[in-house]
Amino acid sequence: MGASYFISVPIAVHIFIPIFHRQEITSAYEYFELRFSRAVRLVASAIFILQMLLYMAVVLYAPALALNQVMGLSVWISIFVVGMVCTFYTALGGMKAVMWTDTFQMAIVYGGIIAIIVEGCRRVGGFGQMWEIAREKGRIQFDSYSPDPFQRHTYFTLLIGGCLTSLTVYASNQAMIQRYLSVKKLRDAQMAMYFALPGFFAILGLSCICGLVAFARYHDCDPQSTGFINKYDQILPFLVMDILGHLHGLPGLFVAALFSASLSTVSSGVNSLAAVCLRDFVQPAFMAVRKCEMSDRESIIVSKVLATFFGFVTIGMAFLADVLGSTVLQVSLSIFGMVGGPLLGLFILGMFFPWANDKGALAGSICALCLTTWIGIGAAMHPSAKRLPMDTSGCDWNTTVTTMATTAMSSMAPTNATVPASSGLLHLYRLSYLWYSGLAVSVTVLVGLAVSFLTGRTDPSTIDPKLMFPLADRLCCCLPAPLRYKLRCGVSFQKEQCAVLLPGAKARAHTVNGVAGKSEAC
Repeated sequence: MGASYFISVPIAVHIFIPIFHRQEITSAYEYFELRFSRAVRLVASAIFILQMLLYMAVVLYAPALALNQVMGLSVWISIFVVGMVCTFYTALGGMKAVMWTDTFQMAIVYGGIIAIIVEGCRRVGGFGQMWEIAREKGRIQFDSYSPDPFQRHTYFTLLIGGCLTSLTVYASNQAMIQRYLSVKKLRDAQMAMYFALPGFFAILGLSCICGLVAFARYHDCDPQSTGFINKYDQILPFLVMDILGHLHGLPGLFVAALFSASLSTVSSGVNSLAAVCLRDFVQPAFMAVRKCEMSDRESIIVSKVLATFFGFVTIGMAFLADVLGSTVLQVSLSIFGMVGGPLLGLFILGMFFPWANDKGALAGSICALCLTTWIGIGAAMHPSAKRLPMDTSGCDWNTTVTTMATTAMSSMAPTNATVPASSGLLHLYRLSYLWYSGLAVSVTVLVGLAVSFLTGRTDPSTIDPKLMFPLADRLCCCLPAPLRYKLRCGVSFQKEQCAVLLPGAKARAHTVNGVAGKSEAC
């Protein structure tokens, strides 16, 4: 999946970020009012709020599980304390506090992960031995090239589905877009994303190695089967206490790393929710009632109140996360696909299809949201994926786990991680969670275009060209100028919009029939 970042990040950098910067907006979803209507903007904002509340609840729940395993602290107390701390400093400090704490917290995250990998590899006999154990037990697979979207993880699913899923974060999520907009110059925002790209790949790679270390350590003594942990999400903190518990301070470093990652995500999410709610709901309502705009002081106060409110809502929803059967990572990515996918589809519909109207945008996004949510809930209620078999034959810990181990071995030995045959709706529920975003984007665009043409399509010549992406000029720059003009579908792009932007090169604007200076012809 790490390779998908090298596709999704350039797409976000050269297609979405320039359009957001040109609008000079606070909420990313103001774009939809400019392109479609206010109703589309409000629906998009509501979808985003739902997405972030669900996601932040899961993120807040994850470190509570770890702290419960490491220190024995109640999951509920941990959720409450961490949620309150995060809500407090986000409400008081705003975006500036979020940016500075994110920087410090990521340094702690990297330090904690590297410490686990180094000591873990030493315990299992080195990196080569760790890799060999994982390979022999079938945990390393590089030959799964099936295009079947109903297989959980394949090369195409991780590359294409992973690309679309990550685009729901980098191209359509206010928590990320507000970072782009906080940078004054477009080029600086683009360069920041490219500088962050190796970091994305590094954190994913280190996390995978952490998983391999944990498997190599417990490949013949599964901690969940033997009752040492309740959920597989607790295996990493269990590993930390096993290999680092004797080193004073290092278990604390791990806990700090885990909570730093959680605080970083929740703080930016709370801040973005406050910004979207203020800009898209509160300020327009204030204008309608008072017939004047909110002052800066009133906006700041309301923003802090909203951040506090969403912080408390997140804490409340985190208490419900315990009922989830899947791992935290899968649930998180599923949420981005199910709820973030329709948002990404809306942006694609607006930026690439000039005929789309507001009725089509509303119909497409709502249909996609209902379909993916239905599939996601159905998949949770009818799980079909089987875990690869685990072993407990090598357990030699001083504990009475004989009965549990025997039961685990008898129940897991016959399985080979295959998925049983299914039909009808049950087969639809087997769709890989990484394809939820692709399904949502497809439904949003197809339904949106169909409804737009049925209800009276938008005249492309009436659209503000700053809201569209000049696809023909950027990707088909070598075609004859008259053909490029036709491919613009009637949108009157400005000269600078049709420029081909290459790293390290100046923008080169195209002309039609060799005539420069005509904005309608670029």
